Amino acid sequence: MARHPDWFERLDAVIEVVRQAPLIDCFGRAEIQAVFTLSERDSIRLLHKFGAARRDDALSLPRSALLAQLEAIRAGTSYAGFLRRRRDVAGQLSAARAEAGARRIPVKPVSAEQPRPRFEDLPNSVRLERPAAAAPGVFQVVYRDGADLMRQIADFLAAAGANRDEFFAATNPPDEAAR
Repeated sequence: MARHPDWFERLDAVIEVVRQAPLIDCFGRAEIQAVFTLSERDSIRLLHKFGAARRDDALSLPRSALLAQLEAIRAGTSYAGFLRRRRDVAGQLSAARAEAGARRIPVKPVSAEQPRPRFEDLPNSVRLERPAAAAPGVFQVVYRDGADLMRQIADFLAAAGANRDEFFAATNPPDEAAR
């Protein structure tokens, strides 16, 4: 994959600065260096790339030509690829952060010798009830912090998965529990 120039990250800001500088007719090395935040050598390379011409023994590029080049870059496939890659990397970082956060929550390993988790074994801080047949059910977890909440939910889900019939009998209205 081709490496994109560092200034691609600031392309919108660069275009805006060039657009807001009507007093500058031509951009030379110093202006390109300042606007793009490049080194002297890289600003000269960029001027050559954009087709700058020698004027008074220095490279310069008309502002209109620079704007046209920058707009063409913004509309091009290379910049679109850069944006797509940046979005993909941001998604991967977000997923990695979420995964790292999930790894910090302690999970009790389950062995074959352990008895199946039961609803009766859940702590009093986990409450599942249906006050009346037609009333909505209530699921409540009283917790100290996020890790405690995750552990209690995991324990509840383990008990619900191991005892599906008991779970549905407790959560469905009486006329649906038999289904």
